[in-house]
Amino acid sequence: MQSPGPVNTEVEWDRFDPQAYVRHNYADLRSDDRELLRRTRDFFAAAKLTDARCVDVGSGANLYPALTLLPFARAIDLCELSTSNVRWLRTQVDGYDELWDPYWQVCVEHPAYAALSDPRQRLAQVGQVCRTSVFDLPQHTWDAGTMFFVACSISADRAEAEHAVARFLRALRPGAPFAVAVMLGSVGYRVGLRSFPAVALHRAEVVAGIAAGAYDVTVHEERPRPPLRDGYQSMLLTTGRTRG
Repeated sequence: MQSPGPVNTEVEWDRFDPQAYVRHNYADLRSDDRELLRRTRDFFAAAKLTDARCVDVGSGANLYPALTLLPFARAIDLCELSTSNVRWLRTQVDGYDELWDPYWQVCVEHPAYAALSDPRQRLAQVGQVCRTSVFDLPQHTWDAGTMFFVACSISADRAEAEHAVARFLRALRPGAPFAVAVMLGSVGYRVGLRSFPAVALHRAEVVAGIAAGAYDVTVHEERPRPPLRDGYQSMLLTTGRTRG
């Protein structure tokens, strides 16, 4: 079946504007992001990770998934395809902007995070930005991982969204804890003056796709009021451990 819109390789990702994306999405900590951040924080704290090699896939212009991995990581690979986002990420790994401080303050409400006195220095020590696609990830490489708002927003092809989830899970070692977040019902989004494609995913299909490669799966759905933008229904966070 032909895709209803552009596939991943047809999108001009190098023209993505990370500054515009951050201003619109993360300049103020929203209640929906706070709840996803809190739940992801608690999940990784309960996973009893130590000295883990971690990955954040499709980091884009969002730092908070990587922050949830910070206390437990000997290394965090921030994997991103867009060259403009790669440049932005490298500036943040070296010393992230103050707007991310409220996100870290949510993290330090948990003792496992409060014990880390200098998150900026720690991220500079363990963070590494890698230019790569989710479709090119090596198998069984990382001990824990995050993938936020990627599968739903890398093309208009539903099969690619499903493939992205499967490749992410296979990139983790058996039993690795992970967190995946997607927009449900998304019909596309704008960044600055440019439009980018999305897939209108449904809760049941996302959960089924993740459960095929994972166990101990938990699901939380956030319906933001007001919404971040037009053209989506809710945000879905799924956590679990990989089957391997």
